[in-house]
Amino acid sequence: MRRVSILRSLGIALSLLGSACVHLTMPSVPGGSLVVSLPFAASGIRDGRAEFAARFSEEVANGERERSLSQWLHNANSTPIAQPAVFRKSGLSVLVVPGIFGDCLDDQALPFSDGKVRARPRNYTEGYAHFLGELGSVRAIQVRGRASTEVNAKIIAHEVLVEAEKPNVRDILLISYSKGVPDTLVALDALSQEGRLPAKVRGFVSVSGVVMGTPIADQMESLYEDLATKFAPLNCTESSGGEVVSLTVRERTAWLSTQKLPAGIGLYSVVAYSERASIAPALTPFYEALSSLDHKNDGQVIAGWMVLPNSKLLAEVKSDHWTYVVAMRRSPSALVREMASSADFPRDAFFRALVKTVVTDLGL
Repeated sequence: MRRVSILRSLGIALSLLGSACVHLTMPSVPGGSLVVSLPFAASGIRDGRAEFAARFSEEVANGERERSLSQWLHNANSTPIAQPAVFRKSGLSVLVVPGIFGDCLDDQALPFSDGKVRARPRNYTEGYAHFLGELGSVRAIQVRGRASTEVNAKIIAHEVLVEAEKPNVRDILLISYSKGVPDTLVALDALSQEGRLPAKVRGFVSVSGVVMGTPIADQMESLYEDLATKFAPLNCTESSGGEVVSLTVRERTAWLSTQKLPAGIGLYSVVAYSERASIAPALTPFYEALSSLDHKNDGQVIAGWMVLPNSKLLAEVKSDHWTYVVAMRRSPSALVREMASSADFPRDAFFRALVKTVVTDLGL
């Protein structure tokens, strides 16, 4: 009974938060900073979509039900698909950084994990065991789902240093999801400024990253802060404050205006957006609210705001914020399953293609 009441309270909280952000306005940018929006072709962002599409096509055909790439990717066939280069995994360590509320479902649905239920913290390693023979070492970093970017950045920085000390690790690739992206940016910046950024860190991928913030956070931060200490649903850790504030346009644009991304690390971006019919039920109010600003959104973030500066765009995914990353439909919780989209997605093939494309592009 206790678990049922907690699940219901989570559903009520999500409904309140969703209804609170129906009428979004573009948040003001602090300090009068100029924000520039440019067409992709004129933005200076490099185009890696054909390379990724080639690898993704290969992975889907090898491991899962083969369908046209247009089922899962926008603009997948906009350029000729090249033959993928040979992939080598020797000495590779892939570190996955979850997003906000990531530890609420970390017993089952970490980003790109196998979706099986395990006691915490086993899933952070065992959930990726099926990739080990092919992609090198893969594990998720156990950040706090309800903590500020600054708190999680310290955890990430520590884990990067620990990984770099391992003699069998030659190259480190960071793949961060959602709020995990600003958390990782702050971690890398701190290590760089301290002169401790390991040379082994070779690549960083933003997956639906909250790079420029999301207007949803600016709209709902006060309501969330009022509610945050009153509930801890599912397996969520208690809120230490600042998790939603860290996702505001105000905070993220201010950070990007004053900080530079570390030199010498290959930067890559994956964005997602879809039609309303494909959006998870729990994300639909957010999708509709964001659509008043830009219909290309995933129900949490505007697609163009997910792109890292000076990065290479690998894919425009036909998905909401959750479906292509976390296996929520496999959850033992009926509420979680009802919150998620019923659409399927070849997550394993996508993750393998992501790692292999980046490693090949970096010349590792």
